Amino acid sequence: MSDPSRAAIAVTFLAEDADARRAVLSWTLLPPGLSERALLATWSRASGVPRSRLRRIADTLRGHGICRDDGTVDPEATRVIQHVAAEALRGPKRRK
Repeated sequence: MSDPSRAAIAVTFLAEDADARRAVLSWTLLPPGLSERALLATWSRASGVPRSRLRRIADTLRGHGICRDDGTVDPEATRVIQHVAAEALRGPKRRK
């Protein structure tokens, strides 16, 4: 998949969903070899996203290759999250 396509997917799923962003950022912290149930429990604790909410977004994040089975995160997703964080640090835009 091309970088523009991956970027579009990342923006669509992450730009306005803080829970999804926290889940993505926590993905790399998870130990390998967990059962699916243990994975969700550990991921929920690491991300601070309630397990019921995480269960709903995990398949999407993994299915679209944002969170990869090898424990890595798509670089385009990381860039989207960095951009959202930078915007939050800048604060609200002032009107003239």
